[in-house]
Amino acid sequence: MNIGCGLDRLAPEVSDESSPVYNLDFPDVLEMRRQWVEPSEREVDLPYSLTDHAWLDRVDASRGVIAVAPGVMYYVEIADARDLVRAMGERFPGGRFCYDAESPLVTAGSERQISRSGTPNARMPFRLKDPYEVRGWSDRIANVRVEFDFSSYLADRSRMPRLLRLGFTGMRLIKGMYEVVIDFAE
Repeated sequence: MNIGCGLDRLAPEVSDESSPVYNLDFPDVLEMRRQWVEPSEREVDLPYSLTDHAWLDRVDASRGVIAVAPGVMYYVEIADARDLVRAMGERFPGGRFCYDAESPLVTAGSERQISRSGTPNARMPFRLKDPYEVRGWSDRIANVRVEFDFSSYLADRSRMPRLLRLGFTGMRLIKGMYEVVIDFAE
């Protein structure tokens, strides 16, 4: 499941070609997506906000669910994120939810940068002092892992430009950017 899919192409990345890929985003975004992105026959569009939990009932979770929300949680109120995690834990036992986020300090800087780039009213309210705080959001959470090193995704980190490697190292040291993986109890 691709929460806040935008123009992402997740379906070709999922190796199990019998698994559906659910694209969750606002109706107007999904309409634009249909104009710009060649759909896969495995894709199912869910024209909802992630805060409208009606979409949960449209997902067939009989074979399990892995949901990703890349670049999305920054723009979600913490109470809405908590409600989403609780709802997913209830609806998708044994499932997994992955998202990325930034520390409050880095988020404030990102918000200023977005404002300087021409979007002055863009709010990024998702600011957790402790990324492990999500453990307490639901009794349906079995495990929470937090990864502070985005460069771990690279096959060969040494091929990355030195300045970029230093940036990733700095972010890791200050715990400025992170990925959270939540596993829900069976």
